[in-house]
Amino acid sequence: MQICKLIVISSDKVQVIQCRSENPASFVLIPTGFSGEDAQNALYMRFEWYENDIQHSAVCTFKSYDNGKLTLSPVSGVQKDETEQFHIIDTYETVEFRHVQESEIADFKQKTDNINRRFRNSLTTQIKNILSDETLTNQFLFRLLLQIDGKLDELLAHKMDGSIDGLKECKLLALSGGGLYFTSDSASAGDYFFIQSTPKYTSNFIFAALCKAKEVIKAPQGVIVISEFVHLDEISRDGMVHFVFEKEREKLKRIRANV
Repeated sequence: MQICKLIVISSDKVQVIQCRSENPASFVLIPTGFSGEDAQNALYMRFEWYENDIQHSAVCTFKSYDNGKLTLSPVSGVQKDETEQFHIIDTYETVEFRHVQESEIADFKQKTDNINRRFRNSLTTQIKNILSDETLTNQFLFRLLLQIDGKLDELLAHKMDGSIDGLKECKLLALSGGGLYFTSDSASAGDYFFIQSTPKYTSNFIFAALCKAKEVIKAPQGVIVISEFVHLDEISRDGMVHFVFEKEREKLKRIRANV
């Protein structure tokens, strides 16, 4: 059995499903924690697997589900990609975004660098980096400092909002070291977006990035944008890769515990 992955987009979420298959090229797979009904109602599905360290993927539709086995029908040719691939995790966080015109790209690259540098050097980030190595008593004290600094970061985020016009809220549905999936009222492939996650909405992972829409999936309300990073500094990308890896490892532990 070969391990593979199915990315499923529904009207309000993205699911990253771990699967097994005797022959992925047959598009017959055994998904974990995923039903045929979920597949039938999906807006979009992409099946991914590896052969000789080369990623293979295809956009698919539902064909049948029987006795735990899901059969898909590819609607695109199998794409082969030898470039670096990143783990992806599903999430459901509120972030802020706005369309960016091509004439604004240089300006927003600078804004993303400034925001990422500021939060990377914040007291909260520094405490998190040393927290696990401290005694329980010190951890308790540091957590109190985190709460205090979190409030300061929140105030900073409010102040920061005013420096960027046209920001709107959206849902971040999935993230990886290569890009983001998020909701929008409208978008087209090739559009540029500025996206930021701030302490006002989450304490999980703070970042800002410039993205470009690769695919746009129509949803009952608006669209779901599959994007790639156009600008994200190396340190922030490494932090995101580490965050995604840890979350995926936690998910796999839960799956194995329930098998």
